[in-house]
Amino acid sequence: MPEFAPIHLLYLALAIVLEIAANVLMKFSAGFTRKLPAMTAIVCALAAFTALSYAIEGIQLSVAYGIWGGVGLIATAILGITLFGERLRPSGWLGLALILGGVVLLKFS
Repeated sequence: MPEFAPIHLLYLALAIVLEIAANVLMKFSAGFTRKLPAMTAIVCALAAFTALSYAIEGIQLSVAYGIWGGVGLIATAILGITLFGERLRPSGWLGLALILGGVVLLKFS
């Protein structure tokens, strides 16, 4: 299992948080009709990619991107359920579980 420098893990965590914020803010922007959440979402998305670019300096691209995308997707889905009352069918929960399993496998690859 490859070791990651703490700074690269910090950049990866920051990229994940910023991606989640961008996704939630896009929902709050109501199709980019509300300017402040829309502009903040764009800034968060750009900052997330910037943080990810620093993370992949010390973490393999496949591992960093897989974790970034998977954790971001799972957290965004959970926030959609809790903040916006969205619902998932059992197949959606299975999909999230498979994504989580994939992220774990990537970490140990």
